[in-house]
Amino acid sequence: MSRRHQSTSELMFPSRKVMRFCVLSIFIIAGVWVFTMKADLTSPNQGQRLMKRGLSETSNEGEVDLIDDFVNTFPKIRTWQETGVPSPTAKYVNRNEQQLIIGHEDEMEVVSSKREPFDWPRSRKLFVFGDSFSTRDKDYRKDGIDGGHFQELHGKATDMKWADYLYAVFHDFHILQYWNLAKVGATIHHSVLPPGLESYGTFETQINDFQDLFTPLPGPNQVNWNSNDTLFIIVFGINDNGRLNRDDLHEGGTLDVESTTKALVNSLMEQSKRLHGLGARNFLFMTLPPLHLSPKYKLPSQVGHDIVNRVEGSVNHFNTFLRSGVKQFERDMDDSNVMLFDLNKFWKLLLEYPELFGITDISRFRITIDGRLPNFGRMGLAYHDNQHVSWSSAELIARSVNGLLMRNSASLQMSNASQTEYTA
Repeated sequence: MSRRHQSTSELMFPSRKVMRFCVLSIFIIAGVWVFTMKADLTSPNQGQRLMKRGLSETSNEGEVDLIDDFVNTFPKIRTWQETGVPSPTAKYVNRNEQQLIIGHEDEMEVVSSKREPFDWPRSRKLFVFGDSFSTRDKDYRKDGIDGGHFQELHGKATDMKWADYLYAVFHDFHILQYWNLAKVGATIHHSVLPPGLESYGTFETQINDFQDLFTPLPGPNQVNWNSNDTLFIIVFGINDNGRLNRDDLHEGGTLDVESTTKALVNSLMEQSKRLHGLGARNFLFMTLPPLHLSPKYKLPSQVGHDIVNRVEGSVNHFNTFLRSGVKQFERDMDDSNVMLFDLNKFWKLLLEYPELFGITDISRFRITIDGRLPNFGRMGLAYHDNQHVSWSSAELIARSVNGLLMRNSASLQMSNASQTEYTA
C-alpha cells in the first residue's frame, strides 16, 4: 500500500490510542468550561466589582448596590416576547412589592379600582409645587393667569430648571400647559418650620394660590384642567431641612430631628390631601437628594460643613417618613395615581458614577478660563453653586423623571404590544 493510501486509512480509522486522546481532550475542555461558568456565576469579575461600588465612604449603611437600588424603584415593562394586550393580573406592572404603581396584581382589586389609568403622553396640564429647586419664580396673583405656555422655553436647550426640561423637552410643549407655583425659600408649613421670609411662603400658601386662581374645576377658560389629564408634582423639604439644623433659628436650642421630620412629612401629606379635595388625581412626589454631599455641606471651606452629619441624618429621616407617607397616601386616596421619584437614590448614583452621565466634577462649582466664566452647565459641573444643581444635572433629572412617568403610563403598560411597537 502506498504512503498516501496509508495516511488516508489512518484518518478514516484512527487507532484506539488516538481515540482515547480525543475523548480525554474533550472531557478536559468541558471541565474547564464548566469550572469557568461556575466561577462567573459565583464570583464577580473585575467589571462587575466596579459596577457594584457603593458609597461606603459616605454612607452609614455600608456598601450599597446603587444601580439596582435605583432601578428597582421603576415599574418594569414587558419584554419583547410578551405581546398583545396584558391581562389585569399581569406581573409586569409591579417590579417589586414596594413600588408604587398604577395596576394591581389582585384581579378583584383591579376590577373594583376607582383609579383612571395615568398616561403621561396624554397629559395636557402640569402643576408644580415646591421651592428653588423647581421654581420659575412666577407670581400668578400679581401677573394673572396665563395660558401655561412658556414661549421663552420653547426650543431652548440650556439654563433651565428640571421641571422646565420636563415640560419643554420631554413632553410636547405645543399641547402641554404648565403652571409653576414653586417659590424660592418655601417650606412646607409655618406651624412646623416657617420660611426665612414671609414672602417665600409655604406649600400651604401655594395651594391657597392654586385654590383661588385655578378652581373650581375646570378653572379659568384658558386653563380648563380636568382630573384625568393633569399631573401635580410636589417637591419640598430642602429649606425645611436646612432650617431644622440651624440652632440659631430656634432660640439657641436644638429641634428633635426625628419628630420634626415626621411632622414635616405629615404636613406635606395633609396639604396634598387638600389638592385631592380640589380635584387632583395624579401625583408625583420626590425624595430629597443627599444634601450632605453638596458642596455647601461637604467641603470644609463652605458654610454648612459644621453640620454636615446632622443634615445627613435629617434627610435620611425625612426620606424614610416620606416613602412610607406616600405609600399610605396612595392607600388612602384609592382613586388616585401616586408616584414617587427617588431623587436621593438617583443623585447618589450620579455622584458615584459621574462619568456615566457626562458629568465632569461633583464638588467644584466654578471654573475660569482665560479670565472669563464659561457656562458651568456646558462644562459638565454637577452644581451651579454650592447647593443648586447645574442645568446639565437638571436635564438629567428631568430625563429620569420622564422615564418614571412613562413606565407608569397606560400607553406602555396597558397597550397592545408587538415585538417592535406599542399601540395605545
